[in-house]
Amino acid sequence: KSFAKNTILIFNRELNTIVGPNGSGKSNIADAVRWVLGEQSAKTLRGKKSDDVIFAGSDKKGRLGFAQVDLYLNNQDNLLNLDYEQIIVSRKIDRNGESEYLLNGNKVRLLDIQLLLAQANFGQKTYSVIGQGMIDSILTSSAAERKEFFDEATGVKQFQIKKDQSISK
Repeated sequence: KSFAKNTILIFNRELNTIVGPNGSGKSNIADAVRWVLGEQSAKTLRGKKSDDVIFAGSDKKGRLGFAQVDLYLNNQDNLLNLDYEQIIVSRKIDRNGESEYLLNGNKVRLLDIQLLLAQANFGQKTYSVIGQGMIDSILTSSAAERKEFFDEATGVKQFQIKKDQSISK
């Protein structure tokens, strides 16, 4: 939402903090990470519809036709069960609502991304990305929502995904 030009942010520590004045895009960075990891709720991303993640324009720059986030993950320890030292998870959306997920440039399903990240205990709802108000949200959430959060954080989510896949087949 905030970034009209390609923007590169490098997080090379176990814990990173984004600090800045109101309106500088701090929350949009956390939203972008959640979005590329598969967040489907426009409300969670502080929008009303899916294309609200696309830069809407400003006095100096017109609106853009698409949004894309590429998340580079270091896989040198082979935590993600792929034969790549670097994994690139990408998500694109354009103004007509067409959306796609990519894994190292190859088109994949959201389910493939979710399963891969669940196997590494990394996801868009876990402690991996803690945005403003998230702690309060966890404390005031329902028992089912808290269970989902802790299942993802403890690594149970990958087995639930596989179970749901088997049941649907």
